[in-house]
Amino acid sequence: MAVIGTGTSRSLVVRSCPTQQPAKLQAHSQRTKTVYDMTTSTPVTSLNAQRYAETFAVFVSRSHEYPAMIQRLVDVAETLPSDFTCLDIGAGTGMVVRDWLARTRRQPGRYFAIEPNPAHTSALRQTLSSLNVDAELDEADFHPDYAISGYFDLVLFSHSLYWMPDPVACVRHARGALKPGGKIIAFLQGPFGDHPMYHLFNPRFERDRPPGPNHGFSSAELVFGLRQQGIEPSVAYDPTPHDLTGLFDPGNEAERDEYLSFCLQIEFKDLHEPWKSDVLAYTQAACFSLDGRLHWLAPNATVTISG
Repeated sequence: MAVIGTGTSRSLVVRSCPTQQPAKLQAHSQRTKTVYDMTTSTPVTSLNAQRYAETFAVFVSRSHEYPAMIQRLVDVAETLPSDFTCLDIGAGTGMVVRDWLARTRRQPGRYFAIEPNPAHTSALRQTLSSLNVDAELDEADFHPDYAISGYFDLVLFSHSLYWMPDPVACVRHARGALKPGGKIIAFLQGPFGDHPMYHLFNPRFERDRPPGPNHGFSSAELVFGLRQQGIEPSVAYDPTPHDLTGLFDPGNEAERDEYLSFCLQIEFKDLHEPWKSDVLAYTQAACFSLDGRLHWLAPNATVTISG
């Protein structure tokens, strides 16, 4: 800590008919002799921490979710004590806290950040050094047995729950660190956009290692899990499409591949056919045009839990 100022394979086989059957039927059978593998998979390379950070930067550049997130945090801060305390679990590079505190008149009396990704912590340290707040950083993983230091008015999970093996248990644990009247704010993808795409294609991937984050986890899974634990959260969605204008144009393959690499948490440029074409077709079919721009609908979810 530092103080800083696949399942069982099944196949459908269409066989040719016996030779004693009519010649016309035999000919038809020969033309349709095909083996359809229902569980065909393809080897892929999962992203490491550095590649996650690199592709994340491309993904963020195409997303409209951050201004909506910052506004929600500004609004939340107005409901907290003037010297509120904040626990930021999965603070990333510090982009969110930097932009948030630049816009709110209320500054935290104590800000505690947890961020284990070494590809993010260098930038996070620099960000925290530039803020006029009492800031602490722990470069550890957050888990249900993590020893939380103190109690907080606000606990923030900013798109970080994907990294946790048991996100629901982690949120429950963090809830125990809320002061009376405190709140947990969890930003994460809604069950739209790349979430259903991940569920569609990920079972077909033979990864060289497990993915870091679970992009199959969304606000829906979090809410369902919390309800099973007797916790009723509130959920709000913001209209935050991704602007994919020009992403599929010839000559822009490098950025396209980086964007889709982040969505699927694989090295998309190395994906074999026909999977690569399938992913491209899926993504493009899910887009819509508005005012000359190409958008992919991906509402960002804000899940709120009160102490």
